[in-house]
Amino acid sequence: MAKTAFEVAADLLDPRGRENNQDRWTPLPHQIAPPGKWFIWMLLGGRGAGKTAAAAKDMHDHVHGPPCLPDVPGGHWPSIIAPTLGDAVTSCINGPSGLRKWDPNVKVRQTAGGTVARWDNGVEAKVFGAHTPEDVERLRSGGNRCYVWAEELAAWRYLQDCWQHMRYGLRIGPWPHVVVSTTPKAYKLIKEMVKRSVEEEGKPRPYVVITKASTADNPHLDQRVKDDLYEDYGGTRVGRQELDAEILEDVEGALWTMEDIEPWRHAAAQLPRFGIVTVNIDPQGVAGGDETGITVTAMVPHFGGWPRYPRNWQWNDKAHLFVLADYTINGKPKVWAARAIEAMNDFDANFIVAETNNGHEMVEHTIRTEDDRIRVIPVHASKGKAVRAEPVSALYQQGRGHHVGVFPKLEEQMTEWDAYDPDPSWSPDRMDSLVWGGTQLITGKRIVHQHRTAVDRRLAGRR
Repeated sequence: MAKTAFEVAADLLDPRGRENNQDRWTPLPHQIAPPGKWFIWMLLGGRGAGKTAAAAKDMHDHVHGPPCLPDVPGGHWPSIIAPTLGDAVTSCINGPSGLRKWDPNVKVRQTAGGTVARWDNGVEAKVFGAHTPEDVERLRSGGNRCYVWAEELAAWRYLQDCWQHMRYGLRIGPWPHVVVSTTPKAYKLIKEMVKRSVEEEGKPRPYVVITKASTADNPHLDQRVKDDLYEDYGGTRVGRQELDAEILEDVEGALWTMEDIEPWRHAAAQLPRFGIVTVNIDPQGVAGGDETGITVTAMVPHFGGWPRYPRNWQWNDKAHLFVLADYTINGKPKVWAARAIEAMNDFDANFIVAETNNGHEMVEHTIRTEDDRIRVIPVHASKGKAVRAEPVSALYQQGRGHHVGVFPKLEEQMTEWDAYDPDPSWSPDRMDSLVWGGTQLITGKRIVHQHRTAVDRRLAGRR
């Protein structure tokens, strides 16, 4: 089995510890930080390209470099932001490519101010997630920083809001800057960064500098892993993103584009009062096959919108659809039924909308076995997938479809599935689940609506 880059480097280290021999690591060309004083170094890489290793090494060098703030312990005030707080600790600090590979003495500590990574020289990096409304508020009050490591930016659920608060606080020291390590997605923020890197090329202090690398560019990646990745993604459109780090343009036959989704995206703090909240299930066809799509959706009977909408937006009194969460899972009926009930409890939903082509009695029986108090509304696919999805996609084109946060896998299916030339090898279960909910709430039979406030209880009792 081939050794990783770190294992190769570790063979060169003396018994006193790796931290004494960092200069013996030989980075790959794409793992070397760009010269000059940029504001954003955006490392776009395919899976296994070595993005995390490069960002961890750059952060290690920064916290041991010239002080940005001589009056604080260690002279630096950095932070780490990942898709979740757990991801930040597991991947960025303790993982095989994380900070502890450069300095085993880095410790994770719980302090009065939150979770921090602490070095022996006194530097503390505050650790953040970007997955919940609470994460957004923590970043809002997270303090000013001299350096930020933004890990897997495209997987941040509250991408726009968390990035905005991070950017506002990145303002202390002689050279405040951020390192972004991510596999790209065609989100507005990422495309804007790419555009700025081109527009500002040749300026004395570039705003964004981009380094790109494919999965194949890392010779230290285990060959079995590499073979599996290319077997799954090689020769496919999504493989250009996951392996070659390309930012994909819209699929010609897709019913959604990111331009239909991005302008209407909002944070939980901006939610209105809903008429109905539903959990929607698209059961997998066979055990171990496709996933069981489980989404949480809500509607507002009459909605005027928010001031940050585009200037050409025309206010209306039509119903609007909101996507609150994606609970999709791969598992047996008992597993996905428990997951759907968890979503019901987390969001205080009214009922479950379930696709019943695989048997109404099976779906309802499975759910009632777990909780016999839950109301299940069966829906049946009498029309083709594209025909069912078109009215819901039209909501987005009218500015009436809203994602509360970022749902990478769901949005990937929405924008990747070709309605006119579908790939028979996979089914967009997350998208189907959303379509069932949207059809029932907005385009289907009207239900008597009772105004309610959305309740996200996923963090209840954990503070």
